[in-house]
Amino acid sequence: MSEHFTPAQPRNRVERRHPEALLDFEGAAEFLALTPRHVRRLWQERRLAGVKCGKFVRFAQSDLLAYIERQRVEALR
Repeated sequence: MSEHFTPAQPRNRVERRHPEALLDFEGAAEFLALTPRHVRRLWQERRLAGVKCGKFVRFAQSDLLAYIERQRVEALR
């Protein structure tokens, strides 16, 4: 029996998810409560993940939240 594909099930199609909003240096700085200069330094030191879009750098909110989590210091008691 051969498989039949209906228009609702296209072949070789990647399922698209809703992309999360990307922030520029100013937006990331506001989100992290830092200065844009500090965010730029963190990115240049590769301590903060970013996406290079041509000549622009953008930051996903999930990457900013991951950075915050890596900075967490647990209490001793």
